[in-house]
Amino acid sequence: MFAYHLDIHLHDLMYYASRELGRMYISERYIHNYALTYALGLVHSSYHDLIQVPKYQEELEVLNEAGVYVTPAKPLKITTSTHTFKFADNRYQVKMEQSSVNIPTFGRITEINPESRYEAFVFSAKELELPKWIRLGKWMSKSEVKTKVVDITEGKKPFTTLHPLNGLDLPIQAQLYDLVNMPPVSLVENARFEGECYSLKIGEKETKVFPKGMRYTF
Repeated sequence: MFAYHLDIHLHDLMYYASRELGRMYISERYIHNYALTYALGLVHSSYHDLIQVPKYQEELEVLNEAGVYVTPAKPLKITTSTHTFKFADNRYQVKMEQSSVNIPTFGRITEINPESRYEAFVFSAKELELPKWIRLGKWMSKSEVKTKVVDITEGKKPFTTLHPLNGLDLPIQAQLYDLVNMPPVSLVENARFEGECYSLKIGEKETKVFPKGMRYTF
């Protein structure tokens, strides 16, 4: 088993429609593992404007067969900014009565700023060559990926995973966790487990522990 540590640096504003509160559109602090998997080019989507239906199960199952799994990305250092957007009457988008006045449509959007940093992990049964540059979010924001191969060992013990995980992809039941509510599947953080695990040596004094056998589940 190979394990990779990803250090992701944003070079542009990044936006995901993680949460919508009226006319407020908010990017969650985390990057979902589905989004990151597609951004890394490990799988490709046929999603387009005419259909607007994601095919996660059909497309990500290929990675299960190949023994590849990508975790969500956790912020190491991020800042956000909020902007107001306004554009003209958009009767072509929604059914409206004819109006003699130009009524603007507006809202507020929260984005992740450039120079923010994230970390994520990739597990693979075979050696991978991951891209140095990727595009993230609805703006296709340019992001640099610094990849490092890390030592991985197997074990079986009680452990806590501090890194956020997709709640559906866990091979064992978490005993206690913090819930991060975000689409399309909520994440869990600070999850406590007891069972088989992978220990990843990130640095001389830092070790990350993950459940063994995580896979895309729908």
